[in-house]
Amino acid sequence: MNKSFNILSARNLFFATLLIVAVVLMFLAPRAAVNVDEQLHYPHAKKVVNWYFSLGNDRSCLDTPLTNLKYYGQSVDNFTALLNRIFKIENEFLIRHLTGAFFYWILLVFAGFIGHEISGSYWVSVLTVLSLVFMPRLFGQAFGNLKDIPFAAGYLAGILFIIRFIKELPKPKWATAIFLALAIAFTCSVRIGGLILFAYLGLFLLIYFILKPFELKHIVSTRPCFVRLLGQGVVILLIGYFAGLLFWPFALQNVFKNPFESLHLMEHYKVSIHQIFNGHFFWSTQLPWYYLPKWILISTPEFIFLGIIIYIFISIKKAINTSTEFSQQALYESILLFAFLFPVIYVIAIKSNLYSGVRQMLFVFPSLAILASYGIHSFFVQFRKQNFARIVTGLFLILMLFPLKHQASTFPADYIYFNSVSGGNKSAWGNFEYDYYFHGIKNPAEYLVHSLEKAENVVVATNCSLDNYFENSKNITCKYVRYLERSSSDWDYAIFGINYIHPFLLKNKTWQSTEIIKTYYHKGNPVVVILKRKNKNDFNGIEEINKGELAAGTLLLKQALDEDPQNVWLLVNLAKASLLEKNTADFEYWISKARLIYPDYEPLFLLEAQKLFDENKLEEAKSKLDVLANINSLYEPATPLLKAINKKLNNNY
Repeated sequence: MNKSFNILSARNLFFATLLIVAVVLMFLAPRAAVNVDEQLHYPHAKKVVNWYFSLGNDRSCLDTPLTNLKYYGQSVDNFTALLNRIFKIENEFLIRHLTGAFFYWILLVFAGFIGHEISGSYWVSVLTVLSLVFMPRLFGQAFGNLKDIPFAAGYLAGILFIIRFIKELPKPKWATAIFLALAIAFTCSVRIGGLILFAYLGLFLLIYFILKPFELKHIVSTRPCFVRLLGQGVVILLIGYFAGLLFWPFALQNVFKNPFESLHLMEHYKVSIHQIFNGHFFWSTQLPWYYLPKWILISTPEFIFLGIIIYIFISIKKAINTSTEFSQQALYESILLFAFLFPVIYVIAIKSNLYSGVRQMLFVFPSLAILASYGIHSFFVQFRKQNFARIVTGLFLILMLFPLKHQASTFPADYIYFNSVSGGNKSAWGNFEYDYYFHGIKNPAEYLVHSLEKAENVVVATNCSLDNYFENSKNITCKYVRYLERSSSDWDYAIFGINYIHPFLLKNKTWQSTEIIKTYYHKGNPVVVILKRKNKNDFNGIEEINKGELAAGTLLLKQALDEDPQNVWLLVNLAKASLLEKNTADFEYWISKARLIYPDYEPLFLLEAQKLFDENKLEEAKSKLDVLANINSLYEPATPLLKAINKKLNNNY
């Protein structure tokens, strides 16, 4: 009986859970989708590896003016590129996804250890692991996100060893100090924001010594103890900072300047990306301050909120029933709470450029899961003799089944999750950024590859960079094409993710084309469409107009419009042809038809402003561009016309 009890102990269950998750991750990794960021960062990782192999002669990894990739440490990306190069592995993305799975598993390990560290119970560790596995926004990025997931793992490791370091005062173990230094180094090697762990260590040491002044007096007055602690501090600082730069070429150019230049750039990222938020189109640099809190509320599973509410209740009850004396337990919980709250408050305060939901802030969610698990466990222990304790605990576990069901039914696009409190995925579509990683492209791409297996010389258009799905199909050429402007490009088939399409088009279904032959859904929402071109009247018509053959081009576009009446780009080009012909009546007709499909389409305002400029109505033209600027302040095609208008206006004065 005792042996059976020992086998079924919480500690053994924790490790058994980790083992089961490891098997699941190994099974899913080969089936995971490649995301668009992988096609950006992995080629750069190859250039980083070339820098080392060429002893610094190949400097292409330092020349990234358009992408700012040199500012990323991305050590895990670099590691996968190194592995693939050394062992000549053909399936490069499989290694990336297995590596991502490994670091996600490491994240679970450290989260579980923290749960045990603050509670003394491995039951909290078990609940923590389950909470993180059934958190779709986190688990769904376990394979292809080799920055945010490893960064979160390093961040958790740093928190764990900070807690242990403080627990072991006044004589922390050297092993704890070295592991803390390595955790900080690794986190910084992924993203320089890992430097925050130094600040955490300093802050909580300060709080500890303020609350326990006699401890500080003992350390200072005891020379061996003081020297030991000082030496450990130096080791943590040196290893934590410099070891984190070893696999980052840009940082190695100037180890005291470049990391902080990168930190500043990451905190105030200049690149702006179109985002759907609250049913409106925003540039990411112009999103409201509550963007992150709103995303946390709508994308966190309900069981986490239940656990946090219970944790707050238990904490208040504990505070009322205990004295005001210093409590180390309260300090350890505060470290975890701070690890969640501070980054969120900080990025809001400095107005950081956030986008793609909570992706950039994934590292704070494990702290939330640990506290929720700790709250539920504490509640059950305190009220175990009461029926309501079993009911609440049972509800916590039952609520886990809902995100699990979502994950099982939507993999490999399971990261696209909105909780039922927010209305679920059905309500989110068209109101919030959906499949921003283009995970939904995987199955349609594989379907199209199979369908075109015997076709010859096919051009496939897509609005993402995931040409990896076609690299083994010699008969397929893949090219990047914007969805709305698809008629300006020569292609035979197309796969388009429903991304970066204005909410008006989505909600009014004016984005749909008659050339769609297959639509892929996610929780009932369209995420990807496959198009087959009926003919090339649209492409040839636009080509004719661009060559000045307006009559021939207009005829072809009218024929194309009859076949695809919601193609707003055809209307834009018909209006353009009418403007060149100085046919005002047709111009107004095509503009008005286009506005029925997409009222705020930027090219329409630009064409109207151009017409007014041609008529020398400069103030009216400028007013029209002002309206355009209110819709899209970063619409670059309007810049030349605006400069021309301002130049004429200045000359007139």
